[in-house]
Amino acid sequence: MWKPIAVVVPVGLLIAGVVAYSRHMPLLPPPAGPWPETGTFLIFLCEDDSARGWERCEGGGAATVEETRGIERALASLPEITSYGRRTREEALAIARQDYRVGELITVDNMPDVAYGGTLARGDWRALLRELADLPGVGVVDTHRDNFWWGKADVSVTLCPEDAAHRFAKRCEGRARATESEKEAVLDRIRALPGVEKIYVEDPAHAAKVRDHAEWMMPFGGGDLAELPEAFYLKLADTGTYPQVEKSLAGMAGVAGVTAVARP
Repeated sequence: MWKPIAVVVPVGLLIAGVVAYSRHMPLLPPPAGPWPETGTFLIFLCEDDSARGWERCEGGGAATVEETRGIERALASLPEITSYGRRTREEALAIARQDYRVGELITVDNMPDVAYGGTLARGDWRALLRELADLPGVGVVDTHRDNFWWGKADVSVTLCPEDAAHRFAKRCEGRARATESEKEAVLDRIRALPGVEKIYVEDPAHAAKVRDHAEWMMPFGGGDLAELPEAFYLKLADTGTYPQVEKSLAGMAGVAGVTAVARP
């Protein structure tokens, strides 16, 4: 497997799985840290539609006005919650998609109508979840630690994994991991883009570590790394150039997706 190295190598040189790169743009391993201890949360309220199967909502209807007020009072009083508010279905989906298992399996049309979301400081999140889940009118509560890459990179270029399950199935179905020649082509395109300051390379093992940190309640653990991709993470001189980066890289052979690395 090719790996990032931090020394300068002449363009065009390939040695046993190491991808060639510009003498001005070395491939870097992921930063050592920091690993975030803050996070985000999402609360879905009970609805009239009982088809979602939320156990806490069985036997009742949608959250009442008084129940909603009680939820808001709790959100305002809990010390771990640093910000909160009503979220649109689009905003709630962006928070929910931090869960690797969700990916593109759900869309805005699948999202509940009423959700609250916000940010969390360090603290006893398990106790926080229990308290929120016990509030009348609450259907589902979810939390994520902040993504390791926030603040370290601006764009992720995810490559097709060995097993195109979950979020990568549409773009990578029926094929294996991105080949070395496909990776080289993607890197050539990245190097041709203006304003790329750094290129980090993440292997599946580090992707698993990142996922475990964010999904602190349901870690990936010793799962099958075949489901996890390799990726390039790019630091840009100007984040406003992201649309140009996405347009240039999306759809290339071996690319599962190009996304902005930003808090939802």
